[in-house]
Amino acid sequence: MKAGDILVIGIDLDDTLVETTKEANKKMWENEKYKNIKDFHMLNKKEYNIFLKKHIKSIQENANLKENALKVLNWLKENNVNIVIITARGSKNFDFLIPITDIYLKNNKVPYDDIIYRQTVKGKTCKKYNVDLFIDDKEEVLDDINKYGIKVLKMNNNQENSKYITVNNWLEIKQYIQDNFNF
Repeated sequence: MKAGDILVIGIDLDDTLVETTKEANKKMWENEKYKNIKDFHMLNKKEYNIFLKKHIKSIQENANLKENALKVLNWLKENNVNIVIITARGSKNFDFLIPITDIYLKNNKVPYDDIIYRQTVKGKTCKKYNVDLFIDDKEEVLDDINKYGIKVLKMNNNQENSKYITVNNWLEIKQYIQDNFNF
């Protein structure tokens, strides 16, 4: 980056900024039938769809922000970084999640400059918004973004291996930005 350029950070919501899976699992485990299932993603397709239809609104409204996320986002804004949230929310007949998400972000005082919904494939959108670094938890999303020469970080929720630099929390994201973008 050249002096005077504004750094643009792109961020995914679910399981990157927000603890969506933790909240979904908590909901799932309320049903005795699912007590022994480790993760709601392991439900068969039919049960998964029924579960999501019944609980998605509550999950999106009640999931916590990841630890230190707000602290790091505020630090980014204090340092004149542009924050662009790029999320798949709102796609696949889930339009009703858009106002829920807007309210959630406002109520949790999440600072951002732009939010782009319905983005299941995010590379072109990152390019359009001049994103310098994108953070997501899904390898296939990062593959698409990486094709555009954009730096990526993988939020490593399950300690899985990745071909990308992984971070385990928001303080590691802050450290990466400090080390790689002249902060």
